Amino acid sequence: MASVNFWFEFASPYSMISALRLLRALTGRINPNPEAEGLPSCQLPDLSDVSIVYRPILLPALFAASGQTMLPGVQVPAKGKYMFHDVHRTLSLLGCPGFPARPHTNWPPNTVLAGRMAWMLAQGPSYVCALNSSGEPSPKLEQGAQVLAEFVWRVFEAEFIGGEDIGSPRVLERLWNVYVAKADVGSEMPNGERAVELANTSVVKNGYKDNTQAAIACKLFGAPSFTTDDGDMYWGNDHLLEAMAHHKVRSLLDQPLGYCTKSAPSPKI
Repeated sequence: MASVNFWFEFASPYSMISALRLLRALTGRINPNPEAEGLPSCQLPDLSDVSIVYRPILLPALFAASGQTMLPGVQVPAKGKYMFHDVHRTLSLLGCPGFPARPHTNWPPNTVLAGRMAWMLAQGPSYVCALNSSGEPSPKLEQGAQVLAEFVWRVFEAEFIGGEDIGSPRVLERLWNVYVAKADVGSEMPNGERAVELANTSVVKNGYKDNTQAAIACKLFGAPSFTTDDGDMYWGNDHLLEAMAHHKVRSLLDQPLGYCTKSAPSPKI
């Protein structure tokens, strides 16, 4: 099975669209607007032979490493205005109304804690439970992937549609309690308050930081980005389908292998 890394940032509106499309592909949910199903921006990827690896990153560090000073939507006001218009339009076509026509006053938010919690959950339920206790959990990996995709989407939803401050531990505790703590993943997951505590441990802080450094090593410069087993890279939500089909069409490409280096593995505890 091919593996594709999904590099995303919670401050990135286009990462939000990719997160929704991946969630629907993983859970079998369909677009409530059938008229829009044929549009490229609304099509869902075929994940029957692809494993998605969620890789939350911190964009300011990525921008600094690539010579950018701030979010493009902030640096160029016209681009920021169009970005929110475009994402609002695409999410409406996907049957997800409510995205703001302009940024909330608290955007971009502090995404560090949300990124750490997503990174921690992306290591799998067994990883989270091992942090929380000394037991030997037996997670249901497929359901764990769906729970991760749901949590990531709900953080985006709370931020952009709900206008909530996802830098607040209370907001993230509530989302974790609803979408993670009660999920059937074969092990008893910690509650939201405990998950926030775990996200502030050194092993999770370092893991999230190393994940961003891995993105820099992969020569990434924005989010969402997708990297493949052979070191190729696709940037942007508009390349989601191509990234998921890369392993099927690689033989047709005359480019040399390896735009970027292979991604670093997750740390073990």
